[in-house]
Amino acid sequence: MYPQSTPFNSLKTILNSALNGNRDHVEAVCQRMGINPTEVFDYVCQAMEYGAGYRQTQPVAEQARAIVLRRLDHQQTAQIEDVADELGLSVRSLQRRLQAEDVNFREIIDYARRDIALRLIRTTQHNINEIACVMGYDEPSSFRRAFKKWTGHNPKAYQLSAC
Repeated sequence: MYPQSTPFNSLKTILNSALNGNRDHVEAVCQRMGINPTEVFDYVCQAMEYGAGYRQTQPVAEQARAIVLRRLDHQQTAQIEDVADELGLSVRSLQRRLQAEDVNFREIIDYARRDIALRLIRTTQHNINEIACVMGYDEPSSFRRAFKKWTGHNPKAYQLSAC
């Protein structure tokens, strides 16, 4: 059905778009890839009927959080454009849906960074400067301020108490 040179991420984008009912986006991506969009919808509907696929029922904010966490865990960029693309939405549509759930993208990034930082501090022997670098902070002092805002403690004290 698909050309062998089709990148996995493009197929994932098509599938997410199809599952979200964004037919225009699916058609545009399929045309660029030389795939018949009607076949994509047929296969998605078929998969849904047989239980192999499902329509995302999680709130968009939860879906976005999961994508951001996964991308940051794999040291990939987690820009709003990346997340919107994975969800098969335009950036503006993602912003509107998040706003309807009373969440903004900056909060999603902040919570994801917090969760990853807490995990790294509890489970690794890396020093605070290394963790700040991994977390994408240019300066360790910025990481320390953010960490103190999240937990009320400085990272070193938290790391020592977690051991």
